[in-house]
Amino acid sequence: MLYVVVRVLIAFAILTAIYVGLDLYLRREWQRRLEEEHAAGADPALTREDYVSKGMAEYGRSWEKKALYGVFALPVVVGLILLALASLT
Repeated sequence: MLYVVVRVLIAFAILTAIYVGLDLYLRREWQRRLEEEHAAGADPALTREDYVSKGMAEYGRSWEKKALYGVFALPVVVGLILLALASLT
């Protein structure tokens, strides 16, 4: 039993590292795009920092951010399906 718990914890740690890495990458790309938009003249009434802050708040609610939860959900669903198929045989 301890063997299974250790394996699950290791898998969770790996998935967490993947999630954090992808989130940092998407956050950096989103911020770079916002800075380029502001430099191109989007909403000149706001400073660059305010424009980026406003855009990053939108990132927190974006579908890209929500799709990252699939990093955890997809392996769990696949594992449950495999367990169900194994129990049928």
